Amino acid sequence: MKKLYYPILKTRDAELRAMKHLSVEVLQRTCPIYELTKSRKTTKVPDGDIHRRMKVIEEIQGHNEFILDLSTDETYTNPQIKQLLSPYHGFSDWFYFVVENYRNLNIIPTVHIYEDEDGFSNEVSEFVRKMSQIKTKLALRLPHDLGVDDILEYLKSVIEAMDERCKLIIIFDAGHVTEAEYAKVIGSFTESCEAVERLDRLESIVVASSSFPSDVKNSGGHDAEGDFAILEEKIYLAVKDECPIVECGDYASINTEQIEMRGGTFVPRLDIVTEDCNRFVYKRYRRDDGSYPRCAKQMLKDKRYKGDNGWWSNDEIALASNDVPNGISPAYWISVRVDYYINMKIKKRLEELELPER
Repeated sequence: MKKLYYPILKTRDAELRAMKHLSVEVLQRTCPIYELTKSRKTTKVPDGDIHRRMKVIEEIQGHNEFILDLSTDETYTNPQIKQLLSPYHGFSDWFYFVVENYRNLNIIPTVHIYEDEDGFSNEVSEFVRKMSQIKTKLALRLPHDLGVDDILEYLKSVIEAMDERCKLIIIFDAGHVTEAEYAKVIGSFTESCEAVERLDRLESIVVASSSFPSDVKNSGGHDAEGDFAILEEKIYLAVKDECPIVECGDYASINTEQIEMRGGTFVPRLDIVTEDCNRFVYKRYRRDDGSYPRCAKQMLKDKRYKGDNGWWSNDEIALASNDVPNGISPAYWISVRVDYYINMKIKKRLEELELPER
């Protein structure tokens, strides 16, 4: 079944909780790009064991394919992840992690570019050679503004090392994008995609970005409720106009520089994306002013909210509106936001499939 959406997700509690509640139909249309992070620290596991995160991914994905990457953010790495990123012996730790430890999962592994003093490292080529003999797809994630010459140089080295049966998914990543950068990002995405669209051995090209703000109240302009524009969908559609084979990716409504909030410092807030995926609507009430139940009640009154889709997020908002919320932490309601967002993105992509060809 054709994949319609490639969300980049760190393997934190909020994101994984959202993924757990997606329907089988939505999961089959989604190819998540998981950035493996450490699990929560405990007394017994002070560094946070990545295998605990992998177990949850296994429960979510079953036999559905997904792209597996490694987080390089110091906040979310641990010695296990750093070891997997070691290039020695053809990234042997990363290789065996995928093909031995988790051989039962349908993993599309990410190729990690590494350069030594002589340029593109033979360690990368060795990893690609070995992995492509086992896997039929590999993924490569590159900055959107890397420059065409560098992109083609990296891709030439990767593709030359690939087994002839293997294909490559290229992900161009812009990270966080502001309104001021909007046109420039579209330009660099388009240039990068057009440079690679005719390459042999290409499975797909994905463009990914996030414009979800770190300060929602400031972006919306009002304390209790408001709305604000997001750019991911517009960027994707603009690039697709120039390069029709490009696929949709983003960060599933997560701010890329987000710091995990502590419960006591956060004003309860509920966010939903509009049907066109171009704006977010929020309701925000302090704990002594109605908290999440009031947020949910106000959201139900908003015509932009679609509560009859049968999604988990719909159920959670309905329960909260009846004064029985299942969760009262910021992370829980980020899960609700992500679930609603992913479902809405798939709904929009499915509607596009039904449109006549242009």
